[in-house]
Amino acid sequence: MRYQISGKQIDIGEALQTHVKMELGQVVDKYAERPTDANIVFSRSAHEYVCEATVHFSTGLTAQAKAHATELSAASDSCNETMEKQLRRYK
Repeated sequence: MRYQISGKQIDIGEALQTHVKMELGQVVDKYAERPTDANIVFSRSAHEYVCEATVHFSTGLTAQAKAHATELSAASDSCNETMEKQLRRYK
C-alpha cells in the first residue's frame, strides 16, 4: 500500500509517519483486502489538531475518517479508531 502523509503548515516528523503507517496498516489489513493507497492529512483548527484519512481499495471502495484532538498522535489514534469502526461495519 502506498502512503501519502502530509501536514498543512505543520511539520510531520519521521516518528509520527512511522506510527501512522504501522497503526493504519494494521487496521486496514485486519478488515479489508487489497488496499491501493492511503492519504493522511494533518492540519490545525484553532487549538486542536485535525487528522483526515482516506483509504482507496481495489474494489472501488473508499473509506474516509476525520478526527480532532489536542495532540497529533491522539488525533491519529482517534482517526484510526473511526476508520476501524467504519471498515468493521462494512465487512
